[in-house]
Amino acid sequence: MDRLYAIVDIETTGSHASANGITEIAIVIFDGTKVIGKFESLVNPQQTIPPFIQSLTGIDDEMTAQAPLFEDLAPQIFNLLEGKVFVAHNVNFDFSFVHYHLKKAGYQLNSKKLCTVRLARKILPGLPSYSLGKLCRQLEIGIENRHRAMGDAFATASLFKILINRDHSDVIALALKANSKEQILPPLLDKEQLQKLPHAPGVYYFKNKQKKIVYVGKAVNIYKRVCSHFANNNPDEKKQAFLKHVKYVDFEVCGSELQALIFEAIEIKRLWPKENRALKIRS
Repeated sequence: MDRLYAIVDIETTGSHASANGITEIAIVIFDGTKVIGKFESLVNPQQTIPPFIQSLTGIDDEMTAQAPLFEDLAPQIFNLLEGKVFVAHNVNFDFSFVHYHLKKAGYQLNSKKLCTVRLARKILPGLPSYSLGKLCRQLEIGIENRHRAMGDAFATASLFKILINRDHSDVIALALKANSKEQILPPLLDKEQLQKLPHAPGVYYFKNKQKKIVYVGKAVNIYKRVCSHFANNNPDEKKQAFLKHVKYVDFEVCGSELQALIFEAIEIKRLWPKENRALKIRS
């Protein structure tokens, strides 16, 4: 392992970056065998922290009132992350926040990413849960200060080290390849779900872990359109809902784009999926 990894954990005021702030950030620099550096700071999110998040993290408005703004920390954060692989537990959540707030501060972060949820599912299959807390209990990893950024970042670093040591099928190396889709996919969605998708017009269905349809879309090329949902760092609430809940993708091939468009409208009216806001409004 000749790369450096920036293992990141953040605490926030909410679930999506475009309307919420970071209240705490921790970065652990890991060389594949040991921690070689660390950074942590409270952050003033410039908004009120909801009571349930204060209760979960122990971080309140008084603690962050005198903390630096993210824009003041941005140069140091960017320098720590640049050129390293960005690692987190459910990486697209943490990356979407850090990328969004760095961009607002004038920095463009383009990092390869690794998700320890996805890696654990492949390297340690069959476990009852892949949440950070339950994984750490199953693997006897101690967590100090759970739901605080540095406590969770160090726990993720310990988990990542175990994954490296048990990765006998080059799962990590394959995930880092330039043409791999692993870096962009939601934590629950297996890459094999993409591989079955056709390069043909039709309608596709996103389903949650209960196999309930949460979104219906149409495409000229089903494979390319589905991949495009996950290929950017859109920080809004709708994108983050996809990342959090999508576990299955299904499809129906149509004879043409027009047929797909009509069938999409029929299916949305029939199924009324949670995330299809636009056609619901037009209807």
